Amino acid sequence: MRKIITNIFAATGLTLIILAVIASLYGGEFLFISSVYQALAVNLIIALGLNIIQNIESKYFIIEVFRDVTFTLCILIFAGYLFNWYSSTPILVVIIMGLVIYVISYLINIIKINDDIAFINNRLKVNRDIKKD
Repeated sequence: MRKIITNIFAATGLTLIILAVIASLYGGEFLFISSVYQALAVNLIIALGLNIIQNIESKYFIIEVFRDVTFTLCILIFAGYLFNWYSSTPILVVIIMGLVIYVISYLINIIKINDDIAFINNRLKVNRDIKKD
């Protein structure tokens, strides 16, 4: 549960940073507080949904990625209509933003997994060395 909450807040922070960059490119000067809560709500729904659908495994990695990206984009597109994002931002920009956030989050997750593997291997080595003595 702690990992899910951490991922939700990390994704929300990443979303707000990318949203600020895109808003700056479009000449925006500030973000509404409602945008922060909308981003949090959408990231909450996406994280919980992904947590559920990732229990369905496929033999093919590409199918799992396609499933996750499709789910994420469907939630984003629906949220865009629900929160009236498309009055100020084209749908294509929202889709690209979602894809960028997905890729960055995925890369961060890979780095975290590699760190965990290195930590576990180190602990195994320490335990082996202790048993030798």
